[in-house]
Formats: sequence, C-alpha cells, structure tokens
Amino acid sequence: MNLESIQQFIREYLGLNAGTYGNDLWRELLVKRLDTVGARSPEDYLARLRDDETELHTLTSLITINETYFYREPQHLRLLTERLCPELLARRTSEAPVRLLSVGCSTGEEPYSILIALRERYGELAERFFEINAGDVDRAVLERARAGVYGRFSFRALSPELQERYFTPIDTNQFRIDDSLRQRVCFQPLNLLAADYPATLAGQDVVFFRNVSIYFDEPTRRHVLERLKTLLAPGGYLIVGISETLANDFGILTLRERDGVFLFVNEPAGMETASVTRPLSEAKQKHIGAVDRLAPSPQPLSREGSGARPAPSLANRGSATSTRRSNGASVVTDAKLSSPARAMRPAPPVLHADSGAPISAPVPVTRSRPPEPPVFDDAGADAIHDEALALARSERHQAALERLEPLCACPQPRAKDLVLKAYLLFEQERIADALALAHQVLERDHWNLEGLLLLGRGARHQKQTTDAVAFLRRAIYHQPEAWPAHFQLAEVYRESGQTELARREYGIVLRQLDRDTPTVDPQTILIGAPALALGDLHRLCRLRLTRLEASV
Repeated sequence: MNLESIQQFIREYLGLNAGTYGNDLWRELLVKRLDTVGARSPEDYLARLRDDETELHTLTSLITINETYFYREPQHLRLLTERLCPELLARRTSEAPVRLLSVGCSTGEEPYSILIALRERYGELAERFFEINAGDVDRAVLERARAGVYGRFSFRALSPELQERYFTPIDTNQFRIDDSLRQRVCFQPLNLLAADYPATLAGQDVVFFRNVSIYFDEPTRRHVLERLKTLLAPGGYLIVGISETLANDFGILTLRERDGVFLFVNEPAGMETASVTRPLSEAKQKHIGAVDRLAPSPQPLSREGSGARPAPSLANRGSATSTRRSNGASVVTDAKLSSPARAMRPAPPVLHADSGAPISAPVPVTRSRPPEPPVFDDAGADAIHDEALALARSERHQAALERLEPLCACPQPRAKDLVLKAYLLFEQERIADALALAHQVLERDHWNLEGLLLLGRGARHQKQTTDAVAFLRRAIYHQPEAWPAHFQLAEVYRESGQTELARREYGIVLRQLDRDTPTVDPQTILIGAPALALGDLHRLCRLRLTRLEASV
C-alpha cells in the first residue's frame, strides 16, 4: 500500500515526517487507522482527511507525541523566575502583565510548571504580574490539559512538597491540579503551520518552544521560527529545549547565553543588548523596586491584612501563610508542610469515659527483627546503578534517589553509588546533605574524582573560591583528562575575575572535547558538566572565551 500521499499531507499540515517515528511504525499506524475507519484506499482516506475535521484531529492525536512531565528541564524555570521575569517586570511601562506562551503544551505540564514556579517566586502577586497562554495542535490533549488531572508518571521530576502543595489526590494514581492554577492558564488550539496564528497571542514576552522542533525537518523549523518571531514583543525571549539550540540557530532570532542556558532574543536592529548581560544584582534591585511599587500595602500578602487577596487554593486548606523574602519578593508557604512542630506534635490523650481525666492507653508491645540489609552481586548492583543514572540524566532526581537507595543501604555501599546519591541531593538543593556524603566518600578514597567535583561545585555554590579551586585542582591533578573538572575550574576563575586562568581552562576543555575518543565517564559528565549537549557546551566555552578576550 502506497501511503506517500497521506504522509505528504501530514508533512504539509503538521510539519511531521516519518523519520520522527521510523517508517515501519509510521506505516503501521496509518494502515491501522485506514482499517479502523473503513477507508478503501489511501486516496479515499486522504479525501476524508481533507473534508472531515474530526478525523483530522483524531489522526493528529494519534501521530503526535505527548510525552512530558512537570518541571522538565528546570534550569529554564530558574532562568525565567530569577533572571528574565525580574527584568521584564522592570521594563514594564504600564500595569499590563508579562505575557508567557507555551507552544506545543501537550497535556499542560509545561504551562502549569511555569505557573507553579512563578507562584513559588512571587506568591499571589504572580496572578497580577503574569498572563499564561498555551497552545497545541492536538485538541484532545488540550481537553486533558484543561481538566488538569495527571497520573504519577507526570510527577517524576516534581518535588513531593510541590506536588502536595498544588495537587489533590483523586485516587492512588491520579491527582488534580488546584483550581486556582488551572483557571490561570488559557489553552487554545495552535497549529504552528497554520496560515494565521490567533491574534490574541501577539505580543508575548516569553515563548516556551521546548522539545517540539525535534519533530520538524530543517525547512519547517526555520519557517516555524520565523512565525514565532511574529508573536514575540521586541526584546522578548524564546526558549527551546536543551538539545535543540543549535538546530534552531538560523539567525532569525539572536542567540544568547545566560548562566549556561541558551535562549533566543527578539532583538531588533540597534536594540541594546545590555539587558541580556546585565548582572543579576542590578536586575534584582530593579525588580525589588518594581515589586515594592506595585504592592498594595506594606504587607500585601498577609491573609488577615486589609486589602490583601488570599490565594484560594491555599486559603481553603486553612494552613497557608504568605511571607516576604529578604529580597522583597513574596512567597506563599504552607504551614501544614513546613512546620516541624506540627510534624512532631504528640497524639491527643485518651480521656476517661466517666471523669474525663486523661488516662494512659494500653500500648501493645511487639518486637520485630530489624530488616536484613540488602545484598547485591556486582551485576545486580550495576544494573540498578545504571537505571538510577539513566533516571538522573533525564532529571528524574527523586525517582533516581529511590532506585539508588537499596544500594546505599548495603553494609558496604560502593563509592560510585554514594557519590551519585550525593549529586542527586545536590540537585534537589539539599546542599549540606550532599556535601556531607561527598566528604564521606573522600574519607574512603581521597582521590575520588566525582567526590572532588561535587565538593568543588559545593564550594563554588557557597562562594568559597579558594576551597573550590583547591578541590577542582586536586581532581585535575588526579585525572588531567577530566574536562568537567576543567570546566568547573574555568567557571570559578571567570566568576572570580581571574581572566587568564579562566581562558586557559576553557581552552583545555575545548581541546579535550575535540578529541574523537571519549575518555570521561558519563557519571562524571553528569556531575561536573552543565546539562547541555556537547555541541552546545563547545559553543558555550567558545562564547566564554570570546567575552574574556574582549575584556582584556
């Protein structure tokens, strides 16, 4: 059966091609669909597609991939909340909200993640400051997004605290997002290849276009990028998936880098680029001023204070409070989750039926043997470790921790298991626990490369430059070919103004990356390198070098 006419129609309508899935799977899917609807031939089915919008949407749902999860690629969310939004708020000349658009939003995990991140950063003010739109060509997934019900798989990268704060369990496997979030995202159909985009989407400040362009060929990517540019306000940002940066660098938008994250800027000719490279402290100061100016009262988020608007979802739980950070931004916290005293509160006393006096309830005494520590042979332990490493590389940190835990509970846990656990704790911002575990590894192996890398990163995180340099130089002394250690050291030198040393280290990284033979363990790369494709990391190092040379 020749299906080329249908495939050509799909390429023109959706920009998808058989290479997205593989020819065999593509063919199997279409043949099955023709049989289901009783089409007599490919031409008969093609005619139906052209005339029957319902069938067109059904096929779209079948051939589009809707795999996603909350807090996917969280570095983009950090960049948004800590850098881009403060700048965008400071730029505003009116009370109009900053506009954000999630393109290819699928079942809604991305726009809801954006909203959760903004709520965590700005508290209830997020409702006033930001407007979130989301679009997808698949109308069936848009209905699921509007419903806001998700299975456990969608939460593999979301912390349990955020899941409990913003979702309510329906049963053991399904959770519903808080209505106050669900109602804040406007979902609408959006075909990136359509002749016209909805006029209401024009003027976006930030467009998320992540993990969508990987399904398009180059001409389609170029065309879509030109169209998305029309939706961006001057100076607006477009964020693509980590592995998609170079594939979308056509010169249509200006490629920039911030904190190791690449993004595109709608930068008209002659527009100053200072905002892109402005130091964080300056941007934050501007933002703080913006927040303070817009706050309705000196204590805008107090639930009891006059003029304050309570957060419906949290207020309904009766345990939400709003606090103000030292930097002036507001944060909503849930006392039910954050109060250690509540967690440690003793059970209420049992009262005597007649007198009402407290009595001691009989407590059955049971003795059970402590569980035996798990024991694994080398092959079994390696298999579990590899699974945990794969989860970590896909940023499913909590799932990786849970998978790794039996290995770390062994009587003699292996160093590579402990150091991977330390990395996962570090990524969950449990910095003290992570560094304590890394020190534990070094007590057994003074030259453990990954332990030294983590301690170097930890010292850098804590602005302890001398310690960071010492740990990283020790790692390099032991394994000079470990380019992630050279990269971390280059970053420390750059941040501390040691330009010549930084240039030398970036140069070493580039030379080592240019080698054909890989010499660095994947776990070492995970721990020591930024979450970038190697091509993008190469580009980042060259960009750093260029800027350093320009500063001399």
